[in-house]
Amino acid sequence: MPSWDFPRSPVGARLLVRTGVERGLTVDQCLAGTGLTERDLDEAERIEASQELRTGRNLVRRLGDLPGLGVQAGAGYTLGTVGVWGFALLTSPTWGDAVEVGVRYFRLTTAFVHPELRRDTGRALLVLHDGELPADVRNLLVERDLAATAALVTLLIPELPDIRMDTTLADAGVAALGTVLPGVEIRGGQPENLVALPDSVLATPLPQADETTWDTCKRQCQTLLETTTELTGVAARVRAALLAHPERNVTMDEIAAGLHHDIRTLRRRLADDGTSFRAIKADVHRTLALEMLGTVGLTVAQVSQRLGYSDPAAFSHAFTRWTGLPPRDFRRA
Repeated sequence: MPSWDFPRSPVGARLLVRTGVERGLTVDQCLAGTGLTERDLDEAERIEASQELRTGRNLVRRLGDLPGLGVQAGAGYTLGTVGVWGFALLTSPTWGDAVEVGVRYFRLTTAFVHPELRRDTGRALLVLHDGELPADVRNLLVERDLAATAALVTLLIPELPDIRMDTTLADAGVAALGTVLPGVEIRGGQPENLVALPDSVLATPLPQADETTWDTCKRQCQTLLETTTELTGVAARVRAALLAHPERNVTMDEIAAGLHHDIRTLRRRLADDGTSFRAIKADVHRTLALEMLGTVGLTVAQVSQRLGYSDPAAFSHAFTRWTGLPPRDFRRA
């Protein structure tokens, strides 16, 4: 399985679609063959990497392998679009801490290039591997991921330090990338994509550093990583469907209909993945409950209502079964 094949936020596909529409395509043309609708891009919690990859292929097939196409999509990333992973970067004590956290939890992003952090004399090399990408969309996705990295970096610190970027892109792609990285030396036609960061840069404090918030964000990243990487295929789609409407008591029949399966087929395919509808639903409720109680600060009654329980007592009983603590004790802890 390629390193990029993991469930992900629909934001990457959404920005690719927006780019296609800005270039004259329709939403249906951008999403042809993905199994996604425009509504899914706004409401789904997770989509499959293959669906985003197909979206990129649709753009290249209809528009051509145009230099700058990926940069246009990547420039639309903000800290808000990458969720708690982005805030873990934002609140990191130093550049070095931000880079390490970003690499550790990259599977919470929509990246197709695979990051690796290497140490060199007096500097660190953030290598972004593209060897597993299909050739027809390699340029698009490398551009997109490098431009997204640039967009996030410039949000972390307004003035870029003395860094260098190498990329496998040809000169036209380098020129497009230079529009979002003014003043940064970018060398095209290189054997790999990397960002060279001197040790002096790695030790630089970030302006919005907050170690308490950073620790909280890292814990949330770890929890999300554990839940999102456990499920793939049909199991991931069931989880995404449940996350899209947590306030409703969505039944297995409804999920099966939405996935164009009969209920026996869905049950068998989930069993093949080592899980069940009941287990996925309990995990979704547990994850959301922990987030709402511990981070958002909602009351037990509010969480109970948002998760579709008949009353707070029923929710409290379920929460105690999941965590070993009643929700009120969890909040105090």
